[in-house]
Formats: sequence, C-alpha cells, structure tokens
Amino acid sequence: MKNRKLINIFLVVAAIAISAIIGRDFINNRKGKSVKNPYELNLGEYAKVDSSEILYQETKAIQLKADECHALAISHDTLFVAVDSSLVFVATSGQILKVLPLPAVATAIAIDQSIWLAFNNRVMEFSKNGDQKQAWPEMGPRSVLTSLAVDDNFVFVADAGNRLILQFARDGKLINKLGERDEQKGIDGFTIPSPHFDLDLSEDGFLWAVNPGEHSLINFNADGSFRTSWSSSSANTEGFSGCCNPVHISMAAEDKFITSEKGIVRVKVYDQHGSYLGVVAAPDQFDEDSPAPDVCVDAEGRVVLLDFSRNQIRFFELKKQDK
Repeated sequence: MKNRKLINIFLVVAAIAISAIIGRDFINNRKGKSVKNPYELNLGEYAKVDSSEILYQETKAIQLKADECHALAISHDTLFVAVDSSLVFVATSGQILKVLPLPAVATAIAIDQSIWLAFNNRVMEFSKNGDQKQAWPEMGPRSVLTSLAVDDNFVFVADAGNRLILQFARDGKLINKLGERDEQKGIDGFTIPSPHFDLDLSEDGFLWAVNPGEHSLINFNADGSFRTSWSSSSANTEGFSGCCNPVHISMAAEDKFITSEKGIVRVKVYDQHGSYLGVVAAPDQFDEDSPAPDVCVDAEGRVVLLDFSRNQIRFFELKKQDK
C-alpha cells in the first residue's frame, strides 16, 4: 500500500509538471508571437552579393500585358514571347509587332529561319509570318517539353518528363536520344527532380544541356556522344544550390554561359570552362518568391530576362567600366 501511495504521489507531481510545461509553451507560442526554429536554414546570408561582383546594370524594361508569360527568344531586333496562349512579337523598342494565337500554351521557343515552338508534349513549326508549317505528333503522356535548340540539320528537344534530349531531323524524324540511362555503359542519365531542363547551342554548334539535379552542364558532340561537362555546387554566389539549378541558360559570345537560378533568384555569367565571372542580376533585384527568369542574349551582348513575376522583359548591359 505504501509503495502504491508513493507511486500515486509521483504521478500527480509529474502531471502537474507536464501541465506547467504545456501551459508555458502555450503562452510563449500564442497567436501573434513568433517562434524561432533552431533548425531553420537562413538563406539571407547567401543572397547577399558584393557590389564588386555585379558586372551588369539594368537599362530598360518592357511591360507586357498578360496574365502569364512562359518563354522568351530573340532573333535580330525582335523578341518572341510566349504570353498566355499566344506568341507575341515585340520590337526591342517595346512596340508590339504581331500577336499569333496558339492552340495551347507554348513552353519553349527557338528561332532560325522558322519559329519553333514546344508545347507540353509536341513541337510545331511556323513561318516568320505566323503560318503553320509542321505539327509533329504528340510524344506521349510522360513528355514535358521544356526547351528547344535548332541548327541547320537538327531540332533538339529537352523532355523533362522522360529525362532525355531528343534529337530530331528538321522534318520530325527522331534521330537520337541523348543522355539515356545505360547502366552497362556507366551512364547515369539526367537528374531532373522538377520540370526545369534547359539547353542551348554554342557559337561553334555544340549542344549544352543542364543536368539540374547535379548542378552541372553537359556538352555533347554533333553525333550526340558525351564531350565534356562542368559543375559548381554551392550555396555561395559562385555556385548552384537547391534541388535543381540552374533553371535556364543561354550561350553568349566567347562561349560564356548566362545562368538563371531559382530559390536564391540570381543571374550570373561563367566563362567557357565554367569558371564564375560575376553577377548579371542579384537576388535583391527580383520580387520576393519570384521564379527564375528566362534568359537570352541579344546581338549587342545584352542579357535579356523574362521576369515571370512582373511580366516584364528586362535588359541588362555590362557596366561601362567593365567594357
């Protein structure tokens, strides 16, 4: 009986202590009172960029009338913007030259003597006048087409859903699948955790593609074989971080890379070997929670961004002292 009495006393004391702790936590954490998470990752320090690293300055912005913008490409003095379910032709002065209605939302654009558009799982070709020339068959329910690149012989299509680059002849005949996983050959394939998978052609015609889950860029020969690669994985300004970065790339003169990142939104420039050179646009130049902007380079060497948060085309030029 004595032991049972002692146990009951202990249980009562313990219950009072637990109630006191719960009550204290309730008071401390009541509505309107912030709670500090000791495990919270503070990205603020990584978002800071030293002014000496910012090589470009914003010189102009064109406001677009749209609910949503989706993709950007440049040819000579004309900007081609996928806006809602249309393709808008915009002069660099900001004048709207043409609006081409589309059958669906375009997810990627490439321009040569034709206009090539990717939709969710198919590719279409239009003339510069907006006349439809080709509509390829749908590529299947798993396809998520995110980027296009074209040369005189081929159309390269980035398919994030199937984690492949599809190399087509210009008439739509499938020629090759690049980056296909092959355990026997030791090819791991692309790591694409989310639908961000970009590619572009260099001045000398070599294809570069982002491997976003590995924070790397991969270079292919003309026949689709692996040529070289580079990577930079770090939360610091000179590297890429998060689940899948960079989101967008564009090749500039001298085989420089312009990259665009999500999470810590920033646009940067790297040399032909993947060495960090500096910043085009710093995180504080974007709205909070802004997506990574699409990025292009025009004939004058200006970096042109499609800001999805502001529905703007933004122009950045090298600072005069850096020219």
